[in-house]
Amino acid sequence: MSENYQSLIPEIEKRLKQDFWQENNSDTNELLGLPYPYTVSGKDSRQALFYWDTFFINQALLHFKMIDEARHNVENLIFLFRKLNFIPTSNHKKLPNYVQPPLLPWMIRDIYRATGDKEWLRRVLPEAIKEFNIWTTKPHTSPTGLYRYSKKYIPADTEQDQGISKQYSLICSQRFKNVETINPVDLNAILYRNAKLLYDLQIEINGHGEDILLQKSDHIKKIMDMFWDEKENFYFDNDLENKQLIKVKTLSGFMPLFVEMIDKSRATALTGQIKHFVGPGGLSYTDKDYSSKIPTLKYPLITAPCIYFIIKGLCDYEFMEDAADIGTSWLDMVYEIYQSTGEMWEWYNIQDKSVKSSNGFPNTPIGGWTAGTFIALIDALGLR
Repeated sequence: MSENYQSLIPEIEKRLKQDFWQENNSDTNELLGLPYPYTVSGKDSRQALFYWDTFFINQALLHFKMIDEARHNVENLIFLFRKLNFIPTSNHKKLPNYVQPPLLPWMIRDIYRATGDKEWLRRVLPEAIKEFNIWTTKPHTSPTGLYRYSKKYIPADTEQDQGISKQYSLICSQRFKNVETINPVDLNAILYRNAKLLYDLQIEINGHGEDILLQKSDHIKKIMDMFWDEKENFYFDNDLENKQLIKVKTLSGFMPLFVEMIDKSRATALTGQIKHFVGPGGLSYTDKDYSSKIPTLKYPLITAPCIYFIIKGLCDYEFMEDAADIGTSWLDMVYEIYQSTGEMWEWYNIQDKSVKSSNGFPNTPIGGWTAGTFIALIDALGLR
């Protein structure tokens, strides 16, 4: 099937260059103006720049040597941070402001790897450190010593001053009824690695890093043992109110692989659980249908970001056979559906390899994060 993958790569490059660009320098009724052109997620994405999507889109842009375009995406996010003191879901004023795991340090690292531009790194790194400090202080702290999402993430005057819709949800983890009572595996794992990334980037420009970053990273790693269920060999979210693990298996439980937080022995035990998520089209977000506990993204559905984190983690721990089997199943499905619909989609049904769900969960064409993941997995699996 690798020849088929190859045939889709030029099409992705063409569409990224022609169909997914927006420029809006001034505020409008719907959009906050941004200083640079940016990549939208797809034709139905309201012409907005999305924080979460940009990480995956940039994987493709950097693959195609579209370095300025990727850098402009990141600089627009930093502009929003400087303006609002947080990075919203998007620059669209009327979309709900989902609380999203922070991936800004990863994007900065990727740009720096592609350019080696230390002056640029010196200019943007302080904002990434400020964002990390926001995520690791109140209201994101919890009694366990780990971190959580917060409904108070947007300052009280932001809605009035910037016209941003003050609604709260969780784009990647709609598995919570109340985000403030949960320590999520994925958020804390990402914050663990963010601290290490920021420290390493400080060394690149200063020759040394702040010890407090390594201390926070070690602190998160130590306390995250509370997420690990030795009997199940799995990481579960922690319920702060009831002081117990939430026994719902989601792909978020594999995030410690992606951030390379665990030793090979535990990685092997954790990887043994992947078989419960596997289907003809790759991996499902949950291992089974948990009914009302997971109201939206659930078995047998999957989004590209979730599959990316798992495959990349498997590759980094050298579980290449599992990575190749799962990754090629997903790539096959995406390719086949593109051939029949002419689109990449926000999510896929891995059981019947379709873009439909039994509960009518809405789907939409979304070229951004799916295209970016498609390219990134081809590279990670050595399929070029």
